[in-house]
Amino acid sequence: MKVFFRTLAIVMAALLAVSLVGCGGDDEPETPDAAFVSASPADGDLAANGSISITFDNNPGDVTVTGGGTASTSGKTRTISPPAAGYPTGALTITVSWTNGDGSHDLTYNIVAADETAPEVKSSSPKNGEEGVSADLEEITVTFTEPVTGDLMLLDGDDDQNWEQSTDGDTITLTVIAGQNLGNETEYTIAGTVEDGAGNEAEIELTFTTEAKE
Repeated sequence: MKVFFRTLAIVMAALLAVSLVGCGGDDEPETPDAAFVSASPADGDLAANGSISITFDNNPGDVTVTGGGTASTSGKTRTISPPAAGYPTGALTITVSWTNGDGSHDLTYNIVAADETAPEVKSSSPKNGEEGVSADLEEITVTFTEPVTGDLMLLDGDDDQNWEQSTDGDTITLTVIAGQNLGNETEYTIAGTVEDGAGNEAEIELTFTTEAKE
């Protein structure tokens, strides 16, 4: 009987060891290699104090920059900030390298004078000051004179309507969410702060008024 229990204990220990090894493999999945997707701006002129946004298809891990500037540290999209003194004017090649996939990519620019001009609103829908806007409106767009980052809010007085924001280059879009539709005969304000790649900020305030209820 003692021999039986000793043998059973050995078999159970072996099965437990195999189970632990199998579980350990599931706990540590491999991270997919990252590949370069795009840069904004992709090439051409770049202000001496301008930033560059680079996007990967997966998290690239540690990103290093050769040729000037430093990269932000997390996410699939990284921002390359210029050196404190700015890039020197003229032709410049920046090499971006990343650890997840051991890749690299060259970016080539013509460095021009520093950008000291804040972005401006180029157009909006609805237009600033427009009246009689449909209360069924589901999307608001604001387009600027250059690519921007930042946040815009749709306000009814001081109340944020919490519309969803998305940004694509020079255009910010606000989209209605459930339960936050516009009311009739109401003046709304689109407000917030945006900045360009050189860090020049602009305060935004646009208004529109919805139509009367039929």
